[in-house]
Amino acid sequence: MPSVNRSPRARALADSLRAARTENKLTVREIARRLRVNHSVISRAESGARVPKENEVATILGAIGAAPDVRDRIIEMARDVDREAWSALHHQGTSPHLSTLIKYERDAVAITDVNPLLVPGLCQTLGYARAIMSADPERVSPTEVDGLVMYRMARQRMLAESDTQFTAIIDEPVLVRQIGGRAVMAEQCNHLVEMSHRSDVDIRVIPVSAGYHPALSGGWFLMEFAEATPVLHLEHVDSGTFLHRRSDTRSFLKARDSLLAVAMSTEESARLITRYADHHRRGDDLHEPT
Repeated sequence: MPSVNRSPRARALADSLRAARTENKLTVREIARRLRVNHSVISRAESGARVPKENEVATILGAIGAAPDVRDRIIEMARDVDREAWSALHHQGTSPHLSTLIKYERDAVAITDVNPLLVPGLCQTLGYARAIMSADPERVSPTEVDGLVMYRMARQRMLAESDTQFTAIIDEPVLVRQIGGRAVMAEQCNHLVEMSHRSDVDIRVIPVSAGYHPALSGGWFLMEFAEATPVLHLEHVDSGTFLHRRSDTRSFLKARDSLLAVAMSTEESARLITRYADHHRRGDDLHEPT
């Protein structure tokens, strides 16, 4: 199993070193020969088994012949590799931050996505995702929308092909908010119900009658692993933050349990979502389903 116990930034550093080498069409042994070291030194740095120091990273990148902008970006990553939290801007789906997220998703045995405002990304239909991505052309240009939507769909396919247990906790008003219009919302609600039929997916709705609950302070994306501590991802408008210390994730694990305690059951949630789908399809003036 990949070294998921490393900090998110350390994992991204390993991936970036490997990407820089392969982009220059060099093998691990070629780099090792240039540096006169055993090839295991390079392979361990690229796998995350060992985190190289900043000067070692600079030396490896010099042997690779990395472009100056690539070199500066990776060295900066190495400089702060052990920082407790890693925040980064991400517009494109190819940033090291987002690449690290998708690798964590691939390795996780359980994922919990708590979202009080939108349908979780791993549950979104194409139409719903596109409506979100294209809502603010000044932030996301029309030429970027397709790439971001396809990136989200690729993450969904990876989840569907894995054995990861996925739980989505959704606040009921999310089902009312008309993202993309009535037809898009009807399709989105039906998709949530279809997902809930899978044995590895649990869709839970927190009813408005629950009153205040921890998710009203903001959503989070929690990934749990078989042999490593959990990793938390907090998504913002144009950026994301990883937290991986036990002291950081402990309160979110407790909050997750609290939310599941007040949420409707899987079956009750599916029935409620189905009623919302019907209301959207009929074009009802929607507040709460009757």
